[in-house]
Amino acid sequence: MVWVLVLLIVLVVAIGGGIALLSKRQKQAVGAANQVVPGTPTRAPASWAGSHDPAPRLHRRLRDAMTALRTADALDDGTTLVLRAELEQAALSWDDRLVAMAALPPAAAADQLKLATDAVASIESGVAQYISAATQRTAADTTAGLAAARAQLDIATEIRKSLETS
Repeated sequence: MVWVLVLLIVLVVAIGGGIALLSKRQKQAVGAANQVVPGTPTRAPASWAGSHDPAPRLHRRLRDAMTALRTADALDDGTTLVLRAELEQAALSWDDRLVAMAALPPAAAADQLKLATDAVASIESGVAQYISAATQRTAADTTAGLAAARAQLDIATEIRKSLETS
């Protein structure tokens, strides 16, 4: 009878440990999937993974743009690496702003979210230009594509500056 009780206790502990391990792994996976740039923690809450509010949607658009940017990382060289890092930093900066904007009352956040939407679109366009430039066959085409990507990044920077002065 004692051995049945011991077996039952061992079974309960093993099942509890397994559930705790699965829960921990799932939490880590959700946290990693929520990061805009892998390995760089985000302040965006895990609840943003499925939210339909404007700030979480913009957060996911930034995350997806950076995922697309990583698809071209094998093509990086000295001329493209700096721009790639600047695109990543712009995305991280806007992600932090989105978290801050989400804490504002809806009336106060509306104008800022419009500007944030424009900035995210600019970053997405910059990533598309970057990927296109990184896959060009000629140096002239690559240079032109990188200049277009830089122009989109400059637009996002100007939008950020306009928010800082208002």
